[in-house]
Amino acid sequence: MPILQRQFEDFHTKILFDVDSSQELRDRRDTLLNNLSDKISDDAPAYDKFTQGSYALYTGIIPLGGNPDFDIGIHFDCSTQDFADPLILKQYVADALKHEGRDIRIRKPCVTVTYKRNGQAIHHVDLAIYVTDLWGQTKIAWGRDSDTLANRTWETSKPKELIGTITNRFSGDQRNQFRRCIRALKRWRDYKIGHGNLPSIGLTVAAFNTFSHCTNIADGKPMDILALRGIANGILGLWNGIRISVNLPVDPYNDLFQGMSDIQMNDFKDRLTSLRDALNDAYDHADTHEACKNLQQHFGVDFPLPPKTETTKKVPGGVAPSGRSA
Repeated sequence: MPILQRQFEDFHTKILFDVDSSQELRDRRDTLLNNLSDKISDDAPAYDKFTQGSYALYTGIIPLGGNPDFDIGIHFDCSTQDFADPLILKQYVADALKHEGRDIRIRKPCVTVTYKRNGQAIHHVDLAIYVTDLWGQTKIAWGRDSDTLANRTWETSKPKELIGTITNRFSGDQRNQFRRCIRALKRWRDYKIGHGNLPSIGLTVAAFNTFSHCTNIADGKPMDILALRGIANGILGLWNGIRISVNLPVDPYNDLFQGMSDIQMNDFKDRLTSLRDALNDAYDHADTHEACKNLQQHFGVDFPLPPKTETTKKVPGGVAPSGRSA
């Protein structure tokens, strides 16, 4: 049976994307934040800024087709009572960031700034707008400029608590393996799922709930193929009838898959089952080349394919799932 750890780690290196790996994205981010500070309306309250999303969790990947994103939280020092219409603060942000070469769009959850080259989007930055209500609860500005006032609302959201909950569950080698598995799942989603209703945060939390650290019992080295197989098995075990529910681990504890139709849910289950079976087959296969060739059908050509002449390495002494750690 091939170990395939080198291939999984090479795959991870090839698909990972974070702000530290892109000078251009860092420059765009810094310029945007400087523009926001310099040009925002004098009527806008003071604010704090923080990184959120996959870059805060260190689970970002290079998306198929390009256009990677970066998520920033803008927390204004005011309450929901001060701005009953959340669009006002979103408009302050959008107006401050207007500049040639940027496409600014107010979307329901955020203000999106898209950069294009030769008419094609090359990356974008999402800025989510937050305030605190009178009871100390963090609220996100929800609604776009085309929505009626009744549909522009302040919704409960705790991005910093979510980041802390996920990043603090694991540490050291366990955390590293968890992040590699998340990135692999995201690339599988991009490659095999043909719609955008399977959210990255849903996959991340589902994996967070089912991950166990897997190592080679002989030498203690990681076995990502088994950790990923365990996640797939764990998620498949959560199905209840035709649907799966995975709730956010912090307030408002909403079902992260509620936006998927029954047809999309069934497709998700079928494709995840195929991934689980492919991981089983690859682990049991006698030939490294053929095992990797099969996995390419699920992860794409970025998953490395070694030469047919490469000697297959055996797994000595079995493996050990070490479980979760706080």
